[in-house]
Amino acid sequence: MKKKIIGIILVVIAVSAGAVFMMNRSNAVDVEVAVVERGNIAEYVEELGLVVSENKGNVFSPTAGKVTEVLVKVGDPVEKGAVLVKIDSEQLTRQIMELEAQKSVIMAQYNEAKKPADNREIEKLELQLATQERNVREAQRKRDNSKTLYEAGALSYEEYQAAVTALETETAQLESYRLDLELLKKPISANVASQYEAQLRQLDIQIEELRSRGQDFVITAPVQGTVMMKTVEAGTYLQPGTQVMEIGDQEALYIESDVLVAEIGKVKVGAPVEISHKDLGIDGMQGRIRKIHPQAFSKISDLGIEQKRIKVEIDIEDVITGLRPGYDLDIKIIINSKENTLLIPENAVFQQNGKDYVFVNENNTAVLREIQKGIESKRKVEVLTGFEEGEEVILSPSEKLENGIAIKKL
Repeated sequence: MKKKIIGIILVVIAVSAGAVFMMNRSNAVDVEVAVVERGNIAEYVEELGLVVSENKGNVFSPTAGKVTEVLVKVGDPVEKGAVLVKIDSEQLTRQIMELEAQKSVIMAQYNEAKKPADNREIEKLELQLATQERNVREAQRKRDNSKTLYEAGALSYEEYQAAVTALETETAQLESYRLDLELLKKPISANVASQYEAQLRQLDIQIEELRSRGQDFVITAPVQGTVMMKTVEAGTYLQPGTQVMEIGDQEALYIESDVLVAEIGKVKVGAPVEISHKDLGIDGMQGRIRKIHPQAFSKISDLGIEQKRIKVEIDIEDVITGLRPGYDLDIKIIINSKENTLLIPENAVFQQNGKDYVFVNENNTAVLREIQKGIESKRKVEVLTGFEEGEEVILSPSEKLENGIAIKKL
């Protein structure tokens, strides 16, 4: 009798359990799951990069003037020092000629001043000087006689004074002849010669300065490369500092990118870079950060927002055919990476009380589990603790999902 009762109880229990199972199964929440897998993951800073020529040289006009000839076209290869543009130098030539003419006039005057006096003129003046010396002696004799007679009372004071005046006049004339003879024998003084020489030196300096400017009227290539851009044609009037051309090396290229200041702290020299461009067929090409500029600058974003950025330079390590200066490329600067690590989709993770959780599928039951995240990238999350490879996580858990509730995989 007891065995029969026990059997009935077991049947009732089994039926009840089956009923509960069927009821729970009919109330199970539909979920989408993903398998925990091993793989590689990388955290990166994504930006646009500009292809730049390694040996780029901007060419500017050093002077003002009208362009008379442009000797190269866009795409032409040029050597360093090759003539690119010629500017009209006619005005400069006229200025040099005017200064040369002034110099010739002053030189002629200087030479004339240094020219020795005619010997016959000197002889004539010497004769006049000898005659005047005799006149002075005669005037002295008459004055002395007049003085004696005046003192003896035989001659009036007026007559004596006339003799004194005559001597002074003859003496002054004698000194005049002596000075004329000295100047005739020495036609130019040291001071006058210095004045002439100073004027000549000043003209030489002005002429040399203009001649040195003559090279400004021929614009040459500062570097070897290819003419990438030109802004002038024959007849263009240039001002000093006007850009006329850009020369670059099409074979030696690198990439420049402007990184936000908020992200530059994660970027290091030597960091790997992934380079891509869908339209150009570039995907996963490799580069490396070679330089981080020291100073930030302001840049307006496409949305009109002013941002502080830092320029970085990137070496291109892979051979990329068809690349040209000025192309925009998509770049990803790798700041952290892991290989062969556990990964789950990011939409499986949610936060609760400041901690990270997921729901795990354990025998068609949702089980809440805390995890520790690592790198997050490309909608994947690295799981440091809380999982083993092959387990299943529930994606995009809804509000209906609770710990221990039955689930049904879609």
